[in-house]
Amino acid sequence: MEATELNRHLVWAERLCSRREYCGQEMRVKLMAKGLDRGQIEGLIAALRERNFINEERYVRAFVHDKSKLQGWGVEKIRYALRAKLIPDAVIGEGLGGIDAEEQRERLRRLLGVKKKSVKGASEADVRVKLIRFGLTRGFSYGDVVMEVGKI
Repeated sequence: MEATELNRHLVWAERLCSRREYCGQEMRVKLMAKGLDRGQIEGLIAALRERNFINEERYVRAFVHDKSKLQGWGVEKIRYALRAKLIPDAVIGEGLGGIDAEEQRERLRRLLGVKKKSVKGASEADVRVKLIRFGLTRGFSYGDVVMEVGKI
C-alpha cells in the first residue's frame, strides 16, 4: 500500500479518535476491517499514540467513569471488560483506584433493594440466591454482595 493510502487511513483514524476515546485494541479491529495488514496497523497505532489520539490511561479513566457511574457496573465487571480490550493490568489497577468503595456498596444496596421487589422464589433462601447471582452478574465482589444481601 502506498504512503498516501496509509496517510488517508491515519487521517480517518484520527478523526474517529477525536470524537471519542478508543483503546489500541478497538482501533486495531477497526483498521483490520479496512483490510490493512498487521504491520500497517501497528504503524498507524504507534502514530496515533505518538500524537496522543490513543492514550490507554485516559481511555481507562473514561471507561471506568462511564461504566461505574452511568451503567452501575461493579469493579470486577469493569476489570474483566478492560482485560478483554488487552489493557495492561497496571493501567487497569490505576484506573480502578478512582472508584469509591463506599459509593459502590451504596449502589449495590440500591440495586439489590430494587431487584428484591421483583424476585420471586419458593423460599427466602431462593430469593437470597437469586439476589446474590444478580449482584455478581453486575460485577460486584462476592463478599460485598453476600454482605449486602444479608442486610436487606
